[in-house]
Amino acid sequence: MSTPFRRRPALILPIAVIAVIAVALVGCASPDAPDGSRGAPEDDVVDSHGATEIAEPAHALVIVDEHGGTALLDLGTEDRTTLAEPGSERIADVEGTGRFVFLVRDDTVEVIDSGRWTQPHGDHSHYFRGDPRMLGAVDGEGHPLIGVGADATVIRFHDDAAVLEYETLTEGDVDPARSELDGHGPAIVVADHLFGATDASVETAGQPAVLCQGARDVDLTRVGAVFACNEGAVLIRREIHGTASSESIPYPVGVAAPAEALAGRPDRPDLAGVADGGAWLLDVRERTWALLPSDVPLIDAAAIGDDDARTAVIASDGTVRVLAPDGAVLARTEPLLVDALADPSLGERVQLLVDGEHAYVSDPRGGAVHEIDLDDGAISRTFGGLHPWAIELVG
Repeated sequence: MSTPFRRRPALILPIAVIAVIAVALVGCASPDAPDGSRGAPEDDVVDSHGATEIAEPAHALVIVDEHGGTALLDLGTEDRTTLAEPGSERIADVEGTGRFVFLVRDDTVEVIDSGRWTQPHGDHSHYFRGDPRMLGAVDGEGHPLIGVGADATVIRFHDDAAVLEYETLTEGDVDPARSELDGHGPAIVVADHLFGATDASVETAGQPAVLCQGARDVDLTRVGAVFACNEGAVLIRREIHGTASSESIPYPVGVAAPAEALAGRPDRPDLAGVADGGAWLLDVRERTWALLPSDVPLIDAAAIGDDDARTAVIASDGTVRVLAPDGAVLARTEPLLVDALADPSLGERVQLLVDGEHAYVSDPRGGAVHEIDLDDGAISRTFGGLHPWAIELVG
């Protein structure tokens, strides 16, 4: 059973006050907004945290080696910047928000501000770029799980949750609020409430629990937060007046092997995951699942979330493919990843990320990351001389 997440007292507002604030924020947010959104984009406009608003996205890859050595690869200039040197302890996982990157070790999480982000705002977006920096670490007991929300990231430890608000992270403050939390699954904040997965459900105080056995993953979409469960998915939405709702999106009848994890592009309504015999595509907006059949087993999948509902996948033959909603192969690469996939210790580290135009695939055997054109499957660039144990796309 979980409890409501309570931010700093000044931020707990009555519903009527929240409604007034929502009306006031219909226009672009002020320069002090935690995500950096503001008025119409202009070059050389500097926000209060030292980031400059720019005309186009400042996309980059954050590349982490096995022991936490971290580099930022600018995808526009191809410049490389060292953010952290390797340590003695191995990295267990890496998660990102599009700006902040979280390096997970046993009992601790290191936080990096990439200094780059995109802020969607209705029919347009704002783009920001500043200096990357290491912010600090959050400690706890037990292996940490990361839940990335719209306003905060939750680090779930064994018996508590550390909540890092983005407003405080932009100030360089890594001092989370703490909340006791039962269970061992992921957690996320929606509408100022902390939703946590137990072994059998997703719960928050004041609302009925929603069946969700074996929850192991939570992702943020344009529609809301989505927990991946044995039965399908649980959607948590922020409603009008700042309340939250939860609902199940069950798999079709007869599904025996659920997706282990779901992935997609930030601020898009689709998620995808590997299925038995293909890939699952979840349209969160329509609350529907589609099975994309494949002639070979798949290793990884990510929804592109475009108007054509395409999905990028890594196949067991080492190719990267783009699938249509019926499973038809729209584009494919040559077998880039055969050597990496042949080594079990490396194959599990092959990673797939997508933006609107490209897929980025790590090759830990070749020490490279490949940039792949989603329209024709061509390799547009290969970045070599790397140690890509994990990668995250920022900007």
